[in-house]
Amino acid sequence: MDYLKMLETSYKIEQEEYQYLSRGTYICENILGVFTYEYKLSEEFGKKFVEICSLISRREVFEYIEREDNERWYLIMVNFPFFSNRIEWGTSIRAAWWADNSNGDMNLESSGLYDEKGEQILNIIFDGREWSLFIAAMSEFLNQPNER
Repeated sequence: MDYLKMLETSYKIEQEEYQYLSRGTYICENILGVFTYEYKLSEEFGKKFVEICSLISRREVFEYIEREDNERWYLIMVNFPFFSNRIEWGTSIRAAWWADNSNGDMNLESSGLYDEKGEQILNIIFDGREWSLFIAAMSEFLNQPNER
């Protein structure tokens, strides 16, 4: 599946109804599952969420949390429900990695995802490789300009 294309299509469909929707807010509400009704905060949460997901994928958390502000954001983000069944950390949450999802149990439920035909996708089940591709697609998606 082309996850970047899926995110772009989904964003455009959602933006038709919610004109305020930035890319970060879209990620916050439709992937992270957090609604703040404070759009600047949602934008920031969406960006930090993708940043933390990317760090976990690259196993670069220790370098990131050397700065106190980054450590605070990291600890806030990984304690959101989104991460509860998706990460493992052994003896320290600061060394988190993606949970073993070899049984296909890494899933994402959302009402804001659509395929290229505009059909709603309510649930996606990922294997480890696909999850990594999805995380990379979210990062690339956020680096595109907002369209209004």
